Formats: sequence, structure tokens, C-alpha cells
Amino acid sequence: MHIRKIFIPTMCLIAFKTYMTMNKPVIFYALSFFIGCVSALTFNNSLIVGAVIAASFLSIVHFTNKPIFTLFTAAFLLCGIFSFNIYFNFYSKHIDKIRVVEIKDYYIMGNYRGRNILLKGNTEGLEEGQKIKVQGKFQEDIIYENGIIGNYNIEQYEDVKKDFIYRCYYLKRRIKNQLCKYLDDDKVALIMSLCFGDTSMLSREDKNKLGRLGVIHAVSVSGFHLTIIYKVIECIAGLKLALLFSLFYVIFTGLKYSAIRALIMIVILKLSKILYKNYDGLSSLSTAFIIILAFKPYSFLEAGFMLSFLSTLGIMLYNTRIKKALYLLPNKLNESLSITLSSQIFSLPYISFTLGNFSLGFILGNLFLIPLYGAIVVIGNLSLLFINFQTIFKFINILLYNLCVGVEGGNYILLKFCPPMSYLGAREGLCLIIIYFSYVMLIHGKDKFKYLPIMAVSTLFLSYYTIFPEVHFVNYPGVNTAIIKYSRQCIMLCNYDLENGKEVINIKETYNPNRIITNKSDNFKVKINNSTIELLNKGSEINGISIKNRKDKLLYYDIINRWENEHISYKIILGKVCKWR
Repeated sequence: MHIRKIFIPTMCLIAFKTYMTMNKPVIFYALSFFIGCVSALTFNNSLIVGAVIAASFLSIVHFTNKPIFTLFTAAFLLCGIFSFNIYFNFYSKHIDKIRVVEIKDYYIMGNYRGRNILLKGNTEGLEEGQKIKVQGKFQEDIIYENGIIGNYNIEQYEDVKKDFIYRCYYLKRRIKNQLCKYLDDDKVALIMSLCFGDTSMLSREDKNKLGRLGVIHAVSVSGFHLTIIYKVIECIAGLKLALLFSLFYVIFTGLKYSAIRALIMIVILKLSKILYKNYDGLSSLSTAFIIILAFKPYSFLEAGFMLSFLSTLGIMLYNTRIKKALYLLPNKLNESLSITLSSQIFSLPYISFTLGNFSLGFILGNLFLIPLYGAIVVIGNLSLLFINFQTIFKFINILLYNLCVGVEGGNYILLKFCPPMSYLGAREGLCLIIIYFSYVMLIHGKDKFKYLPIMAVSTLFLSYYTIFPEVHFVNYPGVNTAIIKYSRQCIMLCNYDLENGKEVINIKETYNPNRIITNKSDNFKVKINNSTIELLNKGSEINGISIKNRKDKLLYYDIINRWENEHISYKIILGKVCKWR
């Protein structure tokens, strides 16, 4: 994932608020650690750019704070740089024992000393959670986004004595098999993902539905799940057992970022009470941010990590304000709606720069489905405790069956009212950041920023309108695409091989067409104002363009050589055709 998609929105959103919270140094230390990791990543592509990022940040801190504060900030920035480099600049003459952490159809992931390694070669018979003694060859092949340091080609391996981690994975497989005896696959998939963080059984169709409802975050173990588990156990068994079981639950569900964050914040909260100290949510969140980045410095490149922290930050800062604004609503509805809306304040701009897809149905999904999900989380985890007591286990499965039926019914009804997924891009993300920046400035008395949101929104809407028609040809190996843009319309014609679908998705996200035509074998005509644009097809290739005026007189004709040019564009201005590459 390109660094600007991570760096720009996150820096803007966090920096604006940290500027207003100078009395909480841990927030700056977290930001410094983050800048250190970003700089270290950038160093690998451009030493100058990485140095500029680090130096610019330290300069701002130096000219706005005391020297001692600048010194601490610089120390955390250097810690971020060292942490990132120590993780990826790995060298070992002999790798002996590897933990198998994830097995998919197309890859197997191992873990060696906290680092991710792709396992290849003799991998038959491996199980998730298994620790193996290996013989083979390691080859460095860094993939920063996933924290992968290379590939290990296994020549032979032998099983090591089964430990606690293996038994956690084994218990997860066992509970899945037991649930399958009483429930169908769709319900087991929902329970396993909600309760135990195993999304392997969820189909693409199920994930798309959950995405439309804006609750995809709820079907992978998060702080929401851990908080429910912790509160229930604390009420029944007290603080110590609640913390101990929460730690086990975080390990058992696969050490998800959001669950680790929630556990750290719970521990800090309870320690503050024991030590008679005031609990500060922002400082606690920042501490969790530093701890996770210290052990997994690549995590800021993963959307799940950033969305977890940005959503929590939004809730902490704006939940109370939104709740006051919605005071006329019933209390329960007010609480649920304010949490839902506040969690989107920071995450929405980030989504615009990264994931791109956003569902306007998130309010309905969070209001009506999350309570049912909470019940499934509690009862589903009871099934784990009573797995050896078949009578109780069977009764629990009856409850889970009815809850799952309720969720399926809720999904069916809500999907009738949910709009389709919307596309958000860099333009929308930048507009949201400008609006937020203006809001922060206004509440601090900077009235000259009050017209900035109007200008940003006006510019955004104008950018959707194409005054002069445009035609773009985008060609890659196995992909032959033409995009016609005029007024508010965008038509995409695409001929491609199935194995090149990823490139097609990238083109679609770039141009955001409202009509897509695939693998068209004959010519395509479209009339725009006084011109007729015809795209010429030869077999499965778009290889020419013809533009005529309203009297059918040829204005322009060109043959496209897809092997010479990846991107060719045309613009029709007042009957004249301009071409550029």
C-alpha cells in the first residue's frame, strides 16, 4: 500500500488534535514513534524523503515546545526508527524452530522470533499453532505491508512438543467441529468469526453483505468483543480472573490488534484505580499505540490497526458532544447512535485514502445488529467453557441457533433499506480533512477559516463534473481498458483476462465509473453534445478511436498501440481533439 495513503490522512487527523492537547506528552511520544516508523520505511525508497519527514516533524516540535520536550520526542522518534529496522534487517545463520500461525489455500505463514515468514517446500501435514523444528533454506524477500521478512523453503521438519499456543489453536479447531454437529455452516461461520476471530468459513458474499451493513468490523474479534467478555467475567469472578481470562482470550483469538489495544487500556484503567491515579483515555490509547508498534512496527501499514485506533480516538473525543447534540432521542438510541457516528469521524477520511469503499448503511447495522452480536459473543464463549458437557453444550447451541436466525432475518430486512456501497477517494478524503481542520480552528476562535469548508465542498462537487469530454485508454498485460468521461457520467469498457482482475479493480477505483461494460467484442458508440465517439474493437482488443461531429464528419481517428503506451488520453474541446500521453 502506497505510503501516502497511510501517512497523509493519519498525520493530518492526529496532528490536528495533538496540537490541541499539548499537556498530554504521551500523545506526542506516540506520534513521534509513528513518525519514526514511517521515516524508517521511507528510507528504503528515498533516504532524502525519509530524512525530510523526520527533520520536519522535529523542527515543528522544537520551535513550539521546550528543549527538554524536544529531546524526549526525538528519543521516541529514534526508537521508532530502530524498532522498524531491527524487525526487518533480520539476519540469522540458522533458523531452527518456527511456529505455524496461518494456513490458507495459497500461502502458509510462520513466525520466527516475532517475525513473519512464508513457508514453502515440504509443508504437507502442517497445522496452525504447531511448532516445528525445520531444516531448509531461508531467502530474504521483504513485504512491508504484512511484516514478512522472507521465505523459508522447508526440506524436512519434525514436530516439537505441543505447548500452550498449540493447545489454543487445537481448542479452536475442536470447538468448530463440535458446532458443526449442531449448526449449519453459515451459522458456524458467524459464531466462529464473532466469538473466536476465525473468519475462514465466511464466504465472500457474507463479507459483502456485512460490508454493506457497515458491521464487518464486528465479525472479527475487536475491542468490542473483549470489553463484553471482560465485563461479564468481572461481574461473576472479580478483577483478577477477568484480567487473566481476557489475556487468554486475546491469545486464543490470534492476538488481534484491536483486542490487544483494548486489553492494554483495560489494564491501565484498573492500575490507575489501584494506584489512585486519574485515568486519561487519550494517554492510555497512546500507550497502547506505542506498545504495539514497538513489537510490530509494520502494523501501521495494516488498515485494521489504524481503523481500530482512529475509531477509538473518535469515540473518546466526540462521543459526549454528539450525545449532547442528540439529547432529544431516547437514551439507549442516543448512546448507540453517538458511538456509531463518533467512531466514523477519524476513520472515514482514512478509509477514503485506503480502502475506498464505504457503506451508508452503517447506522442501521450498528443500531440493530450489534446488540444481537453482543449476545452471540457471550453465549458463544460459554460454549467454549462447556464443550465437555454435552447436555449444556447442546442447550447453548439451541440459543445460538435462534440468535443466528435473528441475525439472518435482521440482515435480510436491513439490506432492503441499505444503499449500495459508495466509493470514496483521495478527493473526498482531502475534503473531509479540510472540514475537520476548519472545525478545529473555528472552535479555537479562528473565524477566518469559516469559509474553507464551503470552498472545499464546492471544489469537490465541481471535480465530479467533466466540462469537456475525455477518453482515456489504460493498457496493461492482459488488460485493455477505455474510459469515457463527460458531464457526471463515466463509462468504462474493459476487456481482460480473469487472472488480471486486480489491475481492473485498481483502474475502477481510480476512475470510479457509474457504468461498466466488460469483454465487448464489437464497436461501442456514445453521443456527447455535438460529437459521436466510437471505440473500435478488434477481437477482444480496443484498438482505435473515431470522433465525428453532428453532421457525421470525421473529426479525429487514431489507432491505439497498446504495447507502446500504457496510458493515452483525449479531450474534446469545442470540436477540437487534444491528445496526450
